[in-house]
Amino acid sequence: MHDERGFSVIKLMLILATLGGVVWYGWLLIPIYNAQWKVQDAFDAVSRNMANASEDAVYRRLPELFKIKYIYHNDLPEEFYENIKVKAEGNRIEVSSYYHITIWPLGPVEGVDPDEDYDANDLKGMDKIRDKLRLDFDFEPYAETP
Repeated sequence: MHDERGFSVIKLMLILATLGGVVWYGWLLIPIYNAQWKVQDAFDAVSRNMANASEDAVYRRLPELFKIKYIYHNDLPEEFYENIKVKAEGNRIEVSSYYHITIWPLGPVEGVDPDEDYDANDLKGMDKIRDKLRLDFDFEPYAETP
């Protein structure tokens, strides 16, 4: 009797494919979460250090803070910048925004416009797989004076 022990080529390929998938998704997700953490840190700094500032002063200071935190304009969608809200009342301040990011690990669907609503049942071939692997994230950074 021959007893099979150890790794087979198929097991090795499955392990490598799994590790490759984890690394690939990490490669796609780390920049998104890194930018979100930096934005949250900038908002927290505003709420702590600019509690007595006017809304206009905060709006003027935010681009400088983003630069200090190494947040580049293309790190975030335009939607983030359009949705920045600052509310100042006395010695309290609130800073917030919201934005959406979609990650297409295999590229966006090609049979329809990926930026518009579409019915997943209308997709064909590789577009079905692309749609299933799609990752959607909604971020809402927010900070207020403690």
